[in-house]
Order: sequence, then C-alpha cells, then structure tokens
Amino acid sequence: MTLKYVDNRDGKEYNLVRIGSQLWFAENLRYHIEDSSYMYNDRYSSFEKNGYLYSKDALDELCPLGWHIPSAADYAKLYKSLETSANAMSWVEILAGRLLERNLSLQFGGFGSESQMDFWEEGQGAYFWTSTEGKNKDRQFCVIDAKGISFRYPAPLRDLFSVRLVCDEVLTTKPVFGTFKRTTANE
Repeated sequence: MTLKYVDNRDGKEYNLVRIGSQLWFAENLRYHIEDSSYMYNDRYSSFEKNGYLYSKDALDELCPLGWHIPSAADYAKLYKSLETSANAMSWVEILAGRLLERNLSLQFGGFGSESQMDFWEEGQGAYFWTSTEGKNKDRQFCVIDAKGISFRYPAPLRDLFSVRLVCDEVLTTKPVFGTFKRTTANE
C-alpha cells in the first residue's frame, strides 16, 4: 500500500514515505511559483523526473499547510534513521539503496544559478534547500553526492535548489490544503 498526498493548490500528487518518526515527500516538489521556480536547462523531461529548482525567494510560498521545508536537523534525523553498516558499498550507494528500499527516491537534480541561468551536476548530486538560516538570513542547503551528505551556505544569493517537504508532525487528521489517499498495487 502506498501513501500519497494530493496538493489541493494545483492537484499534483506526491508519494509519501514514513522514515522513523518523520513523514516525507518521496519526491521533489513540483509546485510552480512565477519567476521563482525553474526547470533544469528549461527541459520538461528534467522537470518530470526532478521537479523544479527554486530560488530563495520562493521558499516562503512553497509549503501547503501542515508541511515544511526540512531543517538541517530534519535531514540529520533522516540520515540517522537510515544508518546501516557498510561493506564495500559507497556511502551514496548505501543511502540511495536505503532510500529506495523505503520508497524515498533520491533524485540527483543538480542545481542552478538564477542570475546566470546556468545549471550543473544533474545526475551527480542532489541539492536541497533547508529551512535553517545563517547569521545574514542566508539559507543553508543540503548536498547529497558521492562524498556523502553535507550542509553548506550558498555563496551567491541567486542559487537554485530542489525542495523536499516533511510533515510538521505525524498527522492523524486530514491536512487543510491537501488530501491523503492510500493506493494498492492494483490501482
């Protein structure tokens, strides 16, 4: 049985996955915000696979009620829930495998620059905004690549990264701006 969430703002449907005590979007966000959401190299095929890349300006408008952009602490909690002993596999193979086991697709959507309209590293790294702010109100971002997981602050203010959402708390009732639905393999 798969748990899905339908965003009532645009009707898009997202797979969900519970990992530890957290409920996560199992895929990147695809909610459009004019002048703040971009397709990698303006390719629809990238959008279908990886969702939008968002500028910092979009972050306050992205989340439906009951959901938030994960903090660095949320990502650390996710990582801790996925820890496993490694044999000869690389860290990213372990993480990607563990994520896929739990239906949380690790999409290496790359990143971009809004000011240059340039894009890099699609297929090589996953770059996600976090809600963690620095001293100058800059936002931290999470990088998952062959080196592991790290948290950084963007140098240029116009960087573009993917967004995942995590539930504010494990909901026992229906959220206001979306609906949960359960599907079986036969549907």
